[in-house]
This record gives sequence, structure tokens and C-alpha cells, in this order.
Amino acid sequence: MKKHQKSSVLLLASSLLFTVTAQPVFAATTTTKATVADKLKPQRLTSRLSLANLLLKHKTNRFRYSMVDYVLEDAMNGAPIPPAMASPNEKTSDSDFNTSETNVQVQGVDESDIIKVAKNGYIYQIYNGKIRVIKGYPVVEMTQRADISLPQDNFSPSGLYVENGKLIVMGQTWQYLNSPEQPEPRPMEKIAIMPPIDYGYCWWGCGYSQTRALVYDVSSPENPQLVRDVSIDGDYVDSRRIGDNLYFVTRSYPRYYLYGYDDNLGAKEIQPADMLPAITETKQGKTTTRLMSISQISYLPEFVEPDYVIVTGLNLANDNKSVTTKAYLGAGEMVYSSVNNLYLSASKYNFGGDYYYDESVKNNVTTTQIFKFGIGNGSITFNAAGEVEGTVLNQFSMDENGDYFRIATTTHNWYDGADQSTNSLFVLNKDMQTVGKLENLAKGERIYSTRFMGNRAYIVTFKQVDPLFAIDLTEPTNPFVAGELKIPGYSEYLHPYDENHLIGIGHEATSYDYGYGDVSIALGLKMALFDVTDMKNPRELYNVKIGDKGTSSPLTYNHKALYWDAEKHLFGFPVDYYEVSSGGKPTDYGVGKWQGAYIYEVTPERGFVEKAKLSQLPITANMTINYGDYSPYTYYNYFVDRILRVENSLFTLSNNQLNAYDLSSFAEQNRVALKP
Repeated sequence: MKKHQKSSVLLLASSLLFTVTAQPVFAATTTTKATVADKLKPQRLTSRLSLANLLLKHKTNRFRYSMVDYVLEDAMNGAPIPPAMASPNEKTSDSDFNTSETNVQVQGVDESDIIKVAKNGYIYQIYNGKIRVIKGYPVVEMTQRADISLPQDNFSPSGLYVENGKLIVMGQTWQYLNSPEQPEPRPMEKIAIMPPIDYGYCWWGCGYSQTRALVYDVSSPENPQLVRDVSIDGDYVDSRRIGDNLYFVTRSYPRYYLYGYDDNLGAKEIQPADMLPAITETKQGKTTTRLMSISQISYLPEFVEPDYVIVTGLNLANDNKSVTTKAYLGAGEMVYSSVNNLYLSASKYNFGGDYYYDESVKNNVTTTQIFKFGIGNGSITFNAAGEVEGTVLNQFSMDENGDYFRIATTTHNWYDGADQSTNSLFVLNKDMQTVGKLENLAKGERIYSTRFMGNRAYIVTFKQVDPLFAIDLTEPTNPFVAGELKIPGYSEYLHPYDENHLIGIGHEATSYDYGYGDVSIALGLKMALFDVTDMKNPRELYNVKIGDKGTSSPLTYNHKALYWDAEKHLFGFPVDYYEVSSGGKPTDYGVGKWQGAYIYEVTPERGFVEKAKLSQLPITANMTINYGDYSPYTYYNYFVDRILRVENSLFTLSNNQLNAYDLSSFAEQNRVALKP
């Protein structure tokens, strides 16, 4: 972006409810003279006893229900993994072909996905608890070459990375503990640091989750070899890959929760293994397990949930280098990462007194805490924390630009029964102190999507029309509204076309009176191309509508479903197409008729030009899905999940099939049925 251009933010405004799948933090309002900086300054633990006292002080009751009487043996599955085999001399290059990449938020910061295409033309797909290895290029040689069976039947893979001859499988494992009712639920191997203890009670499930990163050598794609297996206690939150370094985030609950410790139990009696997360590494056939050290854990003076949020760094180029970890006591929900810093957000619901709602407290305001970690070469440093009013929608609500961190939030005023929500944008400095803010945007509406682009950002909210606010951020300490545009519908995902144009995809919308006043309802899909060259006069250049009510695309909630070819200006995404029967009203829910990939050429001169609609549904299929029906299983397995490219061939991939098309004519070149 040229230096003389103004920094700005666009706000597109909406008010349909959205769902946040985050785990909130609940806090009781207290009176204190501590400054925000004091409350958010990370503190170091001095001993295991100090940690035990903190955990007991902040202990919650959320695991005191549905308890079963058990005598426990704290153990971890330690099935040996065979040593890595040497790579064959004949190596398939990982830099042969020009391929598409996963659509990510930040250039240079890779994100995991269910499907990845390597530079050698091989495609890796998560399906049915294993990894398919598919040769995709040349298209005349398309075939499924191998399956990677994962080490444990209770390991659930969720995302992949592939780079430099390495395939990384991210996922989660549930580890069971022994009990009288189920003496050997899984093969178990005792670990010396975790002695058997009779705790009397165990939370339902009698076990704990672990996040795992499996690293495979795929320099010979048809003979993948497991070279490393790293497990960290806790639920998987998210991950990023930057060059040869992988960073992933877990949220771990101290195991003393599971055993129903008596309230009178002293801190000295809590075993280290029940309050410290464990790290297990397997490489070269050797498995080691250790507890995180106290020196790796920080806390904030007013932390609420006694849970660990753990950031782990793993060097992919050096299998002998140990993982690095840093943790803090608190909560973490969403991840944003630049090349140099990783940020975690955590919603904090500030309620008065000992109950979730206290009428004596007039300013019950939900806030978001942000934790900043410095990252590089696999190392991690916990640098600072900040706090702002409101909650974030997703990772795109956060952004780093130079020394500043920007975040867009929505504040809900549920407590007076009116839910008069407002929206804000905050600018924080490198020490996570708020230096600029713009508040009370689009009252009564909620943020539906956000996109920051260098010195600009775009925010979408909605009620009955979609106001597009242009907000100037040239001065981080003084953001202000520069312009406004009102258009129907709303965008749920925003994608930068270039410095002066933005593509939005979401839904057309209308209002309808069901007998109790007008309400806003979503109709078919809608795409729009915005010209934001003049921030005082943003314009919608073109729009296109797809289908009727019920039509949807995973792109509206998962940015990784987008195929974007900036050179050829191709914009592609999967669509579930619904249409209203003849004589029906636009507000009627349509009937499912088609599924596949829509491919558009997008330019400021011509707008959206449809190039192809690529379906894998059998020609004989007469797909009709009524409102409330589940997609028939036979059809579902032919639903396109991702669109990929290798050289001049475009691919669509479903559970059942891989199709290849010429990138210019979109004529089908080949198709391969995939094994279950």
C-alpha cells in the first residue's frame, strides 16, 4: 500500500444472531484499586505449593456433577511406536509443481485443514479416521496410493500441514483411566511420575484429553514413516505453521478436578501429576514423559478459571530438538498469529456477587482478555496481556499491524432485557495497552465479519440493510468514521481482492412479519464486489445471488473452503443449492437440488463472470432434500469439500471421489473413485 494513502476501516453493519463456540470465563465483580496494567501483568509461580494454593483458591464446581465412585490409577497410554525408517535414496521432490495453497488469514502463516496438496502433486485428505495419500498429478496417473493408519483407534485427526517432505497430523486423543467397573478399558502403561492414588470420586468419563501432533516423513509419499509423536495434556484449540516451526495451543484442566477433592484437602496433599500438564514425546522409538515445570507457567493476579492454556513450539526441521512450552492459568478461545507474535483471546463474563446476575451491579460488562506470545524458531515467550470491552466473533476480528494490535468486538447489554448491543474497535500498543478506540458503532446490531488489510479493516454487521462504515485508522490513537454505504443483505466472509477492492460473501436478506413484528430472515447466497478507493464514498460495484432460502456454502463460516487464484482472478467455493418451488414465496425454505463447486472470474471491470459449476453427483441422481431432512448418505459422500489446483488442472475433492478439470476450459480430464 502506498504511504500517502489513508489508513482506514470499513464497517458493514448486521443483526442476525451468531453463535460463538468459545469457552467463556466467568468472574465475580470485586472492588479493587489495582490498575488494568497491574491486573494483566503476568506473574511467575515460585513453587508447586504456591500453585496448589492458587488452584484450590480458584477451584470451581463445574465438575461436581454426575460423579461415579472409582479407585483410580493415573496412567497414560504408552504404546511403543516403531523407530523411523531411513528415507529411500530415490526422493520425490517437494517443489516440482505450481499448486494452490490453503486460504489463510496472514501471508506466511499457514493454517491446518482437512485437505492439503503438496508441491509434488500429492494430495492428503482426512477421511474416516485415517489419512488418504492420493497422487493427483499428472492427471493421467491419478490414483489413491496409500492410507496412513493412525497409531490409536481413539485418536481423532482434525487438521493437516504438509511442507518440505513432512506431513503433520493434528488431532486429539481421549485417555481413559482404570476403574473397578472397567479394569482395563485400554492398554495401559504405568508412568513413574504418576503414582496410583485413591481419590474416591472421578468425574464422568474417567479420563482426560490430549492434543497430539504426528509428524510423518513423506519424502516417499507411498511409504510414509512416522518420525515424531508429541502429546500435550488438554483440548486442542488451534495451531499455526510458520516455515519449519509448528505452534499449537491447548487448554488443559488440572486433573484434581476429576477426582472430586474434598474442600478441606490441603495444598500439600495435591500430587504434582494432578495439577501439572504432562508432555509426551516419541521419536526414534523412544517415549519420554515429563511434567511441565513451574518456571514455564505464568498467571494473572485476577485470573478466574484454574485452567492452563499451553502454547507449544515444535521445530519440524530438527527431529532431535525438544518441544518448547509456555502456559498461563486462565482461559483461551481464539487464535490470531502474525509471523512474530501469537495472540489468544478469552471472553470474561463479569457478573456481580456470587451469582451470574446481580441487580445491584449496574454495569455488568463482558470483556475480552488478549494474551500475547512472542514466537520464533520454535521458541515461545509470554510477553503481555490486555483487556477490552465486548467479545470477538472469530480470528478475523483480530489483527497485528506493526507495533499495534487491533480488535473488533460486540458488547451485549442483556442485563436490562433489551439487548441493545453495540460494537467497538480498539487499538492496543505493543505492551497491550489500549491507545485508541471507536465505540458505540451500529447500535442494536452485531458484528458478522471482519477483515483487516494492512492499514485498513472491514467490519460487517446487519439488521435489515447492511451499512458499510468506512473508518479511518491513519492515527492509531484517533480512529473515526469517514464514510457510509447502505446495501441489502450481509457478508459473513470478506476477502481482499486488491488494495482498493473487497469481495464479500454471505446472504441476501429481507424482513417479514410473522405476526409479532418484522424480523430479518436470510435468503439465498449473495456475493458483492466493493470499491473502497474513496473512503468517503465506498461503492458496491457488482453483486450476484445464488439460489433461494436454504442455499449455503461452508465458505460463510470456514475461510479454508475458498479457492482463490489471484493471477487468473478465479474465486471458487462449494455450494449447497436450494430453490423455492414454483408459486412459493421468497421467505419459504427451498428444496435442495444440487451440490458442487461454483467458479467465478472476478474483475472490477466485469464483476462476477460464472466460469463453471462442477458437481460430483451421479448423473442418475435426482437429489431432492426438503427442509429439515438430512442429506442422504449416498449424496453426501459426493459433496465437494475443497477445490485445489496443480499446474493447469483444477481438482474437486469429496469423500468418494477426486475429479480433475482443465483450468482454462473446465472440461473434465479424469476422475478417480476413492477407497473407503
